[in-house]
Amino acid sequence: MKKELYFHALVIVFGELMMLFGQVNIGLLIHIINLQIISLALIFSKSQSEIKKALQSMILLLLMRIISLIMPQFFTTLLWYVLINGVMFIPIYIIIKNQDISLSEIGINFRHLHIYLPIALIIGMAFAVLEYLILDPSALIENIQLSNLLQIAIVMFVFIGAAEELIFRSILQTNLEKVIGLKKGLFLSGILFGIMHSVYGHINEILIACFFGIVIGYIFQKTRSLPFILAINGTSNMLLFGILPILLK
Repeated sequence: MKKELYFHALVIVFGELMMLFGQVNIGLLIHIINLQIISLALIFSKSQSEIKKALQSMILLLLMRIISLIMPQFFTTLLWYVLINGVMFIPIYIIIKNQDISLSEIGINFRHLHIYLPIALIIGMAFAVLEYLILDPSALIENIQLSNLLQIAIVMFVFIGAAEELIFRSILQTNLEKVIGLKKGLFLSGILFGIMHSVYGHINEILIACFFGIVIGYIFQKTRSLPFILAINGTSNMLLFGILPILLK
């Protein structure tokens, strides 16, 4: 039943809100329980296969948060992101393989890329500036040298950007659209993308991330181009955590 999807999505939101208000352990416990319930539902439920695929997609969100909270921070921040998102590529691959998601659904589409890339840079820069005004983050690199820029570009595009877009757009949004429709699927995946930014501790960041998720989701819906939305995501994060904090402080 579709109610299952909304219920588990609501529980994810509740768990993230607990973290937003400083109750990290409670939020983590809620996610772990939700993960177990979804896992049991996938085994024993007689729901339609499309609903089960959407529930599998939500597991990726729970895994991403749980791994980010339990991963020991023995490394530099950039390497920590690499480890978390590097691990996530394993369940991402398993779900894509298990659900037999096609290359076109994933968004492996390089058509019109010469048009999309300049647009992606503009959108990415705009959202980076908005988020910078909210978060005022510290730079993850020491200075704007080529080696540092290359390092943060690899992390933001290959690991963070690719993992997020595969999870939220290629897998989650694609499955939700099949079950609850294009508009509701777009809206719900965008809301979940936004609420997963609760760890920054700013309600305004969640709101802008929700809007960001819906915008990127709409672009993906219309173009079915993973490179397009990956360029937006990577550009935004690279500016936000690499270039803007150095230039503007």
